[in-house]
Amino acid sequence: MPGLTPAQVQQIHEYIHAKQLIHAIKLYREATGAGLAEAKDAVEEMARNEMMKPPSDMRGMDNPILDGRIRSLLARRKKIEAVKIYREEYGVGLKEAKDAVDQIEASMKREGASTNVPYESAISGDPFAEDGVNRRRMLVLAAALAVALCGLGVFFLMVNF
Repeated sequence: MPGLTPAQVQQIHEYIHAKQLIHAIKLYREATGAGLAEAKDAVEEMARNEMMKPPSDMRGMDNPILDGRIRSLLARRKKIEAVKIYREEYGVGLKEAKDAVDQIEASMKREGASTNVPYESAISGDPFAEDGVNRRRMLVLAAALAVALCGLGVFFLMVNF
């Protein structure tokens, strides 16, 4: 926040939690010298960001991995799964989790986030594993060779009898 000390930001958040937005806007204006409309917009944005976070007694720190996963699920239109994950992670009720996921979804629409973004885990099974396509080709080739050898063995057995 431009021109705001951590103590002022904390005080603004306390006003937001106490639903005293006028006091929060006034403090923001005094600290930054911003106009009324700009201060109002800034405080409202801070309030929206606060609503997206889990209750303060549930969060120790932000979890960008969880946030990314929830956003990915929303982008793939799997809202129920996103709510379920949010509930399990933060231990909140269904309504609180749904409201939080709704807020995240609304912020994605405001940001213009793409709805076709697939979720990719940051950690794969084995980062040093060989390419799976070559491994499959080798397996198919080995299976075909085994079938051919079995057929050849059966042919020689039939010829000898």
